[in-house]
Amino acid sequence: MSTTTRITRLNKSVCLVVATILLAGTAQAQLSLKRQKYDSIAARYKGEHAVYTDYTERLVISDEDGELTANSYVNVEKLFISDLSLNTENNDIFYYGDFYPLTDYNGVSYIPEKRDYKKIDNSRFGEAGNGYQTFYDDQRMVEAFYTRLTKGSITNTTYSNYFTDLHLLNSFYFKKDLKACRTSFEVTVPYYMKMGFIIKGLDTDMIKKTVEEKDGRITYKFTALNVPKFKYYEGARNPRYYMPHIIPYVASYRLAGAKKDSVLAGTLDDLYRHEYQYVKAVNLKTDTFLNNKVAELTRNAYSDRDKAARIYEWVQKNMHYIDFEKGLEGFIPRPADTVFKRKYGDCKDMASILEAMCRKAGLKAYFTLIGSNNIPYSHSEVPLTYMYDHMICAVNINDEWIFLDGTDKYLPFGANRIDLQGKEAMICIDKKNYKIVKIPTVAADKNVTTDNRTMNLSYNDVSGTVNEHFAGYEAWTIMHYLSFRNKKEDKDKYVRQLTGDGAYNYLSPNYSVNASEGGDMDVTVNADYSIPGFAQNIGKQYYVNMNLKNTFGHVRINDTGRLVPYYFENKEVIRETVTLNVPDGYKVTYVPKDAEGSVDGLWSYKISYRADDKTGKIVLTKEYELNTMSISPNHFEAHNKMVDALRKLYKETVVLTAVNNKKKGKRAL
Repeated sequence: MSTTTRITRLNKSVCLVVATILLAGTAQAQLSLKRQKYDSIAARYKGEHAVYTDYTERLVISDEDGELTANSYVNVEKLFISDLSLNTENNDIFYYGDFYPLTDYNGVSYIPEKRDYKKIDNSRFGEAGNGYQTFYDDQRMVEAFYTRLTKGSITNTTYSNYFTDLHLLNSFYFKKDLKACRTSFEVTVPYYMKMGFIIKGLDTDMIKKTVEEKDGRITYKFTALNVPKFKYYEGARNPRYYMPHIIPYVASYRLAGAKKDSVLAGTLDDLYRHEYQYVKAVNLKTDTFLNNKVAELTRNAYSDRDKAARIYEWVQKNMHYIDFEKGLEGFIPRPADTVFKRKYGDCKDMASILEAMCRKAGLKAYFTLIGSNNIPYSHSEVPLTYMYDHMICAVNINDEWIFLDGTDKYLPFGANRIDLQGKEAMICIDKKNYKIVKIPTVAADKNVTTDNRTMNLSYNDVSGTVNEHFAGYEAWTIMHYLSFRNKKEDKDKYVRQLTGDGAYNYLSPNYSVNASEGGDMDVTVNADYSIPGFAQNIGKQYYVNMNLKNTFGHVRINDTGRLVPYYFENKEVIRETVTLNVPDGYKVTYVPKDAEGSVDGLWSYKISYRADDKTGKIVLTKEYELNTMSISPNHFEAHNKMVDALRKLYKETVVLTAVNNKKKGKRAL
């Protein structure tokens, strides 16, 4: 081999080695950049245990052989920053149902090793039922589990669904259970499809929208960066009231060869046309058994109102409410004949049998769609199927709308369920006609609690009797709650909380709960009680706190950074009276001053003490009036000041001082 040949080969070998080294160095540099990216994220969010580095959903609607299909593809990438997160955040949860079944899911993790990441396929997935909603909820849950993670690991969960009905596209929520570097919702549709997007919730200014048209398709992107973790608030309603989210809907489209657009949604008329299809053919015929029952119930009824009341009360007593939903059964009421024979059904079935029986009695009765207070939207804001999670029956009597809800056995005729107050109902009259009617909010003086107590002293112990009378929502809630408590100890605990306001050492061994039959269904609770060690006996003086209940004392709002209203279930009036029997040998030497307060007419209180030496009694009277269903953030400060004032008043004591008793030679109790 010549010298020239050797040198040439040597140069080639050197070049090959150098090239190999350079390539390896480049690969290491690429890996290093990837590692650097996630290390910088970990440093930026060092106060967090874990963050979502990317949370993206892509909704793609396509034309496949003249038929529209909708598929959703979700990518969830999570970075584990602390050791604690390895056990607390090592799972991802996602959902599916009959209207959006799963098509695929997968999970991988990347474990940091020097400058690289080691990829591990994850196949541990668990499935379970969910079903916390009603009406058409057959939702199921899948949970991905990740193991062998170390600090700095990355997990990537992907899953996809397809939608069987374009009316039922899922909303996208931007805030998650962890902070997110980037959250994105993308929708890609054919150019001939018109989409609508409704943005609801708070902090929506963080969402940036872009629109891109390419190759005959339009892509809408909604992106938010550095998204805070979702926070639950005490006294808040469903997260939809405040969580920033997007409701997508298909407004219209025109397929090839079609002469006009196919309109799906966007107006109230569109919504009614879609919803009416589910009820239009229900109860066109009814069997003789149901007809005979209606005739029996309404025989000798003196008015249409009396007929409706008799039918409603019979359904309450004889039909059992069972919430079960699957597929289109979540939308279509079962025939009244079926419900009558089964003696059970869900909300739509209860509406069905009420509608059929009322019509057989000659009444104007209609299926009615409504959303509970879990749903924050009005029809003008969201004229879509998202408006509803409940169905009832509406009866028009003398131009008055009366709503019948067969899901609550303890709701009097003419009353509306507590979570329907203030909500808009869509009454399905016929193919073209419907009516939107707002359910009234019940006034405070219709929900009255009266609490009368006696108070006796025996050394440091307190005992006496309680008489509580409940009218309105509180009464119906009590009976509804007790109907689901079969064990005596559960009922005992509930009544103890009801009469004792949660005092840990409050004892109530004997009690009775009585509900009036028919009418307003008021509830009366009578009980004996004792509280060991409640009074203070020091020397010649007794210090007695007569505030056996601290009404509204617990509703102080943590207002730090809170923009979400605090909600109440209903308006109400509460009247409390405590009568202390002063022991023989003692006289009253101090009673607290009267006090009152109010927050801009939203709620108020009045407290007064009256001592009567002749009768030997001290009477404490307290009255509260809640005239609102919510406290808005601009009233938080005033509200909290009043709660703080109440808490101080609840610590006040009356003072009893021993007097000489020459005849007995000692103090008597």
